[in-house]
Amino acid sequence: MRRAFGLKGELFVAPTTNEPGEVFAPGRLVNATVESVNESGVAASDLPRGLSDGRGNPVARDCVIERSRPFKDGWLLKLDSVDDKTEADRWRGVTLSVPFADLTPPAGNELYLRELTGMAVRDEPHGELGVVAGWYELPQGLVLEVRGPEWRADVPFNDAFVERVDREARVIAVKLPDGLLEAAD
Repeated sequence: MRRAFGLKGELFVAPTTNEPGEVFAPGRLVNATVESVNESGVAASDLPRGLSDGRGNPVARDCVIERSRPFKDGWLLKLDSVDDKTEADRWRGVTLSVPFADLTPPAGNELYLRELTGMAVRDEPHGELGVVAGWYELPQGLVLEVRGPEWRADVPFNDAFVERVDREARVIAVKLPDGLLEAAD
């Protein structure tokens, strides 16, 4: 959740799906979570209603999307449990998700972003380089944080660098430019 929008409890979200109209459809049940109070920057006392166990520990909660619409580079959502700007402000840093079973399965060389972390990264001449420790987005696209015992680098997740993704084996085959591994040493 990026921020509150307006006075009636709408939330501005950044989708991490290529089917936001389907995922954010009115009537859809979504699961709201805060990964960690410390990581989200949200004080335990400021968690939205129902996302705390009463002792300040985050817990998951189901919500229903009442309405949604695309807006600029994201989506505006109205959840059944958020009725005003004050409550909407408390939702900053909250993650909304749906069960895997409710999503269209990835095709071909695709995968869910949440599957990236922990995948092995291999380069033909150098073998195993490490694993995906995380990822982030830039205007140019997705970048993988690859960490190995002797090598660390951020690798663009695009056709110029990624040759193949094996979802079942959890392996990403890359073709790195000459000199990149030496520069990282």
